[in-house]
Amino acid sequence: MPRLVSTFLMMSRVSGLAAGGGFLRKAADSLRAASSGGAPPPPALKLDGAPSWDALQQALDAQTSKEEVELAKQVAEGRGPPTAKANLRLFDAPDGYEPRVTLYRDGASWCPYCQKVWMQLEEKRIPYKVERINMRCYGSKPAWFEQETGGLLPVVRLDGDLITDSVQIMFALERAFEEESLLPPGGIDAIRDLMSLESQHAGAWLGWLRAPPGTGGAGKATYERVLTQMDGALASTSGGFFLGEELSLVDLLFCSFLERAEASLLYYKGFRVRDVEKYPHVCGWFAAMEGRPSFRASQSDYYTHAMDLPPQLGGCAAESGGEAARALLDGGEWTLASLAQQPLQPLRDDDASAAKRRAARQLIANHAKVVPFACRAHSPPGVPPVMAALADPNNASPVRWHEDDVDCALRHVASALLRGPASIARQDNGDDPAPTAKALEYLRKRVGVPRDMDYEAARQFRAHLTWAMDEVTA
Repeated sequence: MPRLVSTFLMMSRVSGLAAGGGFLRKAADSLRAASSGGAPPPPALKLDGAPSWDALQQALDAQTSKEEVELAKQVAEGRGPPTAKANLRLFDAPDGYEPRVTLYRDGASWCPYCQKVWMQLEEKRIPYKVERINMRCYGSKPAWFEQETGGLLPVVRLDGDLITDSVQIMFALERAFEEESLLPPGGIDAIRDLMSLESQHAGAWLGWLRAPPGTGGAGKATYERVLTQMDGALASTSGGFFLGEELSLVDLLFCSFLERAEASLLYYKGFRVRDVEKYPHVCGWFAAMEGRPSFRASQSDYYTHAMDLPPQLGGCAAESGGEAARALLDGGEWTLASLAQQPLQPLRDDDASAAKRRAARQLIANHAKVVPFACRAHSPPGVPPVMAALADPNNASPVRWHEDDVDCALRHVASALLRGPASIARQDNGDDPAPTAKALEYLRKRVGVPRDMDYEAARQFRAHLTWAMDEVTA
């Protein structure tokens, strides 16, 4: 999958954008809609009053601190803190250094196995390059990749040699870069029991997540038993990590599935892994991990995982008891009022102003692609279809009926993020506002964490999109 840094595609990509404007563009949209059974484009709403993108950029620049400017410069040079957007990480290596390692990982940042290797490279500060490859559930892979690797992710090219399987990759990296080892003195033999426990957790989690309701609670009981064992293993050490006060390879082996278990079991089963009364040491482990920049940069949010796991796993079974969590994660928390409340997923950073700036920065920098992408809400499904309902790389031609209004609405969103919400004025001539609101909703559902922005920024962005939808349809 090509680099998706400059687009808001929750599980998709923009390509083949319709060219032209005015009469020709509307005529082309009419033909496309007619061929798919849709209606011809209605008149535009003529939204008014939003600042220009240039003015919004100037407002953002005025609010951006020198520290934020310097941070962006460091990231662009392959240095600074980890980020999902980086294609090159040099750490302390000199400019122009050619890394020995290339990491092939999925472009949407969904893959749990890629996350483990990604974090290991960051924790060991191994210079590396990134190449993004589709997961099968949202697109095809390059033919050369299928032929040389079998198609599974992640893959690492180390000194020219391709290595597959995340665990094999991680041990190969430990051997090749022995400094700052993430293994204990006893090596792999010292962690075999914990590796076995991690495997048991993966099986118990996936078994319950995919088990249909009414199976007698066996899946839940098995998962609770394994989670209790994990809590006990963490209780036997100090410092929050599995081997004590220092993060180790064991924590990287556990991190991806524990993160996804917390999100998915809450959404589909109404069960909390981060239950401080039942599993206090697991909760302490999450807190310790969220203190690591590598984990924060690769960590997703509950909504993204709830949506990305079903196409990867072939489905997840929802049970009664999870309705309240599903309602909140499907949009109940995506309101301005909800921003003042404690969300289901703990915040890692309570600086709301900074989160708003990060969201605005992504929108302003990428508006030329974001606007037509949102207009894909009116396009027919892509052919051939993909398993991920919110990921359709083949549906890449937007029906741009309301592009001017969508552009204006998103400028209002950016302004609200930077200056606070204000009414969105429009000329109401009986035109239907629903298509514009639908485009905003389409975008809101497809913001991916951490690919497009971090959790706190996405929370702000989704809530402000909801505000704009309400304003447009008021």
